[in-house]
Formats: sequence, structure tokens, C-alpha cells
Amino acid sequence: MEAGSRHMSMLDKGLDIISLLAKSRQPLKISEMADALQIPRTTVYRLIGSLENGGFVRRVGDGSAYFLSLKFLQIAEIVRESLELRRIAVPLMERLRDDLNLAVHLVVRDGDEAVYVEKVESKRPVRLFTQVGLRVPLHVTACPRILLAYCSDEEINRYVARIKMVKYTPATVADPVALWERIRQIRRTGYSVAWGELEPETAAVAVPVYNHIDEVVASLSLAGPEWYFKHEETEAVASRLKQYGIQMSRELGYMGAGRTA
Repeated sequence: MEAGSRHMSMLDKGLDIISLLAKSRQPLKISEMADALQIPRTTVYRLIGSLENGGFVRRVGDGSAYFLSLKFLQIAEIVRESLELRRIAVPLMERLRDDLNLAVHLVVRDGDEAVYVEKVESKRPVRLFTQVGLRVPLHVTACPRILLAYCSDEEINRYVARIKMVKYTPATVADPVALWERIRQIRRTGYSVAWGELEPETAAVAVPVYNHIDEVVASLSLAGPEWYFKHEETEAVASRLKQYGIQMSRELGYMGAGRTA
């Protein structure tokens, strides 16, 4: 058997153990799991050890039985929040598009990247290259940078230290000093602006979206070709966008007024 097939077989067995524990609704011993799944006890012992080390199962009672840990509750909450976010977001994004006639993006964080998870196109003839599934480093352009700006200073410094700040265009912010200037500005104003950072001759304004525990879980942006934006109108556009961002946050259970620092 090839290494890849062996790994997949062990992964399948590990998932079988998780499913068995979930269905049993009670702790099980290694012998009980082995009998139920018809796999060797040594295999179950090895897999349950890996699952325990990963925090997915815990020992209960006298330590001879195992059950699922609260980590699955955390995972379920992440999935629930993601589904809820998208359900809430799309109608508001469509209203925002109709209000200002620009493309609207919803972006979430995945590690060191921002992922575009929803997009509502402008009704204007010229459209952006962005699409659902696009991944962009957190420091690049308005929507991703919002997600970075509301991390702790320590987390931002670690991010800057471990990534290579590539320039997509001459306007891309790819210097730590310049990035920190933008982050301080975002925290002061509550919104982010970018001009031609990801694609030349484009512009974007973005605001944070909060959840019920005051965490920034997404960013909401308006974007389009540069000629659809006027520098002197940026603050007014951002103010309107903030209203939608706060409304989206309210529907996720957020009770605050939006942070600017």
C-alpha cells in the first residue's frame, strides 16, 4: 500500500472513531471502539492518542474511556457563524449595491490571507476582476487590511515577521512602516481605503463587521474602477458603508457602537 493510501486509511479510521463517539453519546473504552469498528485495538489506541493530543477527545471517569471534547463545540460555532454571516450579508450587500451602485465584497480571514466569500456585482458596465474564492494577503488593499488592523499589535508584528510583503502594483503597501501608518489610520477612523493596490486603477473602501462577542469576523467593502470614486467623497462613502457594517454586525448579535481605536 502506498504511503498516501495508508495515511488516508488511518484518517478514515480516525473519522470513524469520531463518528462512533458522536453517535454513542457516551464515553467508550478502546476495546469497545475496536469491537464496534472491527479494527485492531492497537490501531484504535494509536489513533485515540493522536486525537487526544490534538484536543479532539478527552479521557473521562477512571481514565479508561474517551469522549469528544469541547473543541467540537468551538468548531461547530465557527461553522454556524460562517453560515449565519453569509445568510445575513447577502440581502444587505444587495441593498448597499443598489444604494451606491458599486461592487460589494464580504471578506473573512483564513490564516495569513483574506478570502472573498461573497460578492455582489455593480450594475455599471465596467466590472472588477475580483471573484468569490479570491485569496489576498492580509496587508494588501482595503478589505483584507481591516481584518489585520483589528488584531493585537503582537499578532500584527508576528504576521509582518513571517510573511513576504509582495507588491501587486506600484501602489501596494509592502513596507512595515507604511503598513503600520495605515493600521493606525484604520483604528482612528474605523474604515480602510485603498487606491490601485491589488489591480491598477481600482479603488475600495472597507469597514469591519463584528460578532456578538465584539470580534471583527469579516470586512465589508465597496469597490470599483477608480473613476467611480472621488477622493473628496471618500469620507461620505465610508460613513454610509459603516451604517451597513453596523447593521450586519447587529444581526450577528453585536451590541456595541463600532470601534475606532
